[in-house]
This record gives sequence, C-alpha cells and structure tokens, in this order.
Amino acid sequence: MSEAIEKIRFIDEETNEEIWFEVIDETVIEQTKYILVVDEDDISTILKQMSEEGEEVEYMLVEDEDEFKKAATEFMASDEYDIEI
Repeated sequence: MSEAIEKIRFIDEETNEEIWFEVIDETVIEQTKYILVVDEDDISTILKQMSEEGEEVEYMLVEDEDEFKKAATEFMASDEYDIEI
C-alpha cells in the first residue's frame, strides 16, 4: 500500500501566483512547524507555519538566513532524501 502524497497550495502575496508544493517532510523547532516542500520544477524550499484555523493553514517562506539554516540542518539529518544548503 502506498502512502498518499500530500500537496499544498501556496499563494504568492506579491504576484498572486498559485504554486502547488509536494510536502516532503516536516519538523518542529522551538514550537514552530516547518515543512520541506518541492514544486513542480523539483525546486525545494522550506515553509514556516504562521497560523492554523480549522483546515486552513497559513505558511510563509523562511527568508531569515539563520532560521533557514537551522531548519535545513534538521531536514538534512534524514536518510530519506538528500538536500544541500
């Protein structure tokens, strides 16, 4: 039995562009949830959960370099995939 791939829709606030991401992994650091995602061009990034109301969850791109490195280091510890900073 294969596990369903979770996809999320992301709306870029600047361009109003809709982007679909496949969720690869998630982690919680200091009570903040981060998800590792990949887009249709196989470009990965890290999103940070900002809020959750029912089934509606708001994420934003992790833009702070130190915060990004901290989350990336957590994801790099997994043997399930290979990522580089």
